[in-house]
Amino acid sequence: MVADRYVQFVALGMAVLFAPLAGANGPAGRAVLELRVQNFTVPPSTGPVGHVVVRNVGDTAYKGRVQLKLPAGWIYTPTAFDLSPAPLESLRLPFTIDKAVDTKTNSYAVELIATEDAGGEISRKQNIVCAGAPYFKPKIDGDISDWADSIPVTFVVNGKRCVIRTYWTKRLWSVCVEVEETKLGGYRKNAEGGTVDAVQFALAVGGAETGSKPDDKANRYEFLIADCPGLFAKDKCFLLARPGDALGLSQQVRRLDGLEFAEAKVVVKRKGKTTVYECSIPFSAMPQIRPDTGRDICFSVLVHDPDGTGIRDWGKAAGLWQSQRNKYAWCSWQGVKWADPPPYDNKIEWGLCSSKY
Repeated sequence: MVADRYVQFVALGMAVLFAPLAGANGPAGRAVLELRVQNFTVPPSTGPVGHVVVRNVGDTAYKGRVQLKLPAGWIYTPTAFDLSPAPLESLRLPFTIDKAVDTKTNSYAVELIATEDAGGEISRKQNIVCAGAPYFKPKIDGDISDWADSIPVTFVVNGKRCVIRTYWTKRLWSVCVEVEETKLGGYRKNAEGGTVDAVQFALAVGGAETGSKPDDKANRYEFLIADCPGLFAKDKCFLLARPGDALGLSQQVRRLDGLEFAEAKVVVKRKGKTTVYECSIPFSAMPQIRPDTGRDICFSVLVHDPDGTGIRDWGKAAGLWQSQRNKYAWCSWQGVKWADPPPYDNKIEWGLCSSKY
């Protein structure tokens, strides 16, 4: 994962202070690991290959062993990994699921325990999900009954629930985000910062990485969907970034009128205490992404709720490291209210599968 020197410095401190990574290793002259189990991209019962990712953010080489603990009753190989990452080296370690059980909640408790040969232990507990899009074309009409065979990814911020659902076909990428929020604030002309509720999402080819300098080039397709009363007289999708754009563009506060993406179909509908954001985008508008069964892509979501919870970041819920916060990962726009520090990166594993069964 790419990070500038400032982010690497912060990562070194946060690896020691961040609660899930607390352990015996110290910051100076010692190895410090960041640990994560990546989400499954197909249902666990289908026997996928999973991955443990490890990064040494210390200033000396690490030599030791990482033990993987998956839910009780699961059979997987291997259960532990010997490793020796150099300073700032990242490793992606595969494991195979031989027996697993899918859950209706799509949440799986896992744990990693790293034991250094020189002494000291670091552990991290996570809940991971199946982050996958089954093959289906829904109607974009605000009625979520079409999404019954999707694989819901649920996370909660300050007591407010978000549910992300995705589908794909050879022609279309479809996304539905249910946002529990107090009220819906739409985008109006000359919108001020902190007044607009919206959903921002990004897609990229699998394995893509975000740069750390303004002259680096974007390698993502980034969109925003919002209710737009009085401005467009209907809900809209906006294209914020595409591959080849300079990352410095992400720091510009741009008006949304002029960025409309006419090829998308969008509906934003309020139902009780929940706002439903639905959108479909043709893959022809994202030529770098080739839609095929079994393909892994990168996908992430930011939910903007400025008068409630603030920004809800799927990257944080997905367990990304503090060093994976990157101000160039998401574009700014008129009406947004950013928090400090910046959001997490948008390069999170997601899969295209034939079905959830």
